[in-house]
Amino acid sequence: MCITLRNAVVVLDHEDGRARHPGYTRTRHHIGNLGPGDWWLPGPDAVPHTVTDVHRRDHLVVLTDQFGFDYTYPGNSVISTAVPDPRIVSGAPTRAAGAA
Repeated sequence: MCITLRNAVVVLDHEDGRARHPGYTRTRHHIGNLGPGDWWLPGPDAVPHTVTDVHRRDHLVVLTDQFGFDYTYPGNSVISTAVPDPRIVSGAPTRAAGAA
């Protein structure tokens, strides 16, 4: 699965980029929507962690982050997530088609 603003349970607010992270919108998603590459916030006021692996077993979901740490949640959890914000422009500005 993949998290988006459309499949969020709640869309919260935009956060400006921090050191290694582009801008993102804080959201909450049902844990069943998360998959590798998605971002979630495992603690309060944390920067987003990247899901690298998901294991589902016995009504539990275990998310593994980019550092190899496992986080266990009930299978029906709604957790804090982050969706990269498409309003953030990265790189050099581009010209519109047909502009000289």
